Amino acid sequence: MHPIEFGNMVMMLLGAVLSVSGVIIVYRTINGMIRARMTDPGGKLYAGSNALNVLIGVVFAIAGVLFVINNLRGNPLETKNSSLEPKAQTKLIA
Repeated sequence: MHPIEFGNMVMMLLGAVLSVSGVIIVYRTINGMIRARMTDPGGKLYAGSNALNVLIGVVFAIAGVLFVINNLRGNPLETKNSSLEPKAQTKLIA
């Protein structure tokens, strides 16, 4: 495990918001389709637009879950014996 920093916390919060908004988009789209069908049984449902809204909602929900899972691992660049420390520079004689 790597240490969790402030940036990881912000990204986890963003992921949670993304997940919740994805579920809300899917719920409201399906609920709107049901209401439209009940109001006007012969009306047009705009299947392409509704399918795109559901797809966007599902992608948001999955992306939010991945944001949270990825940021729970912490910051992999923050290590105690980091290999990113500058090494001794050698002069090349040309």
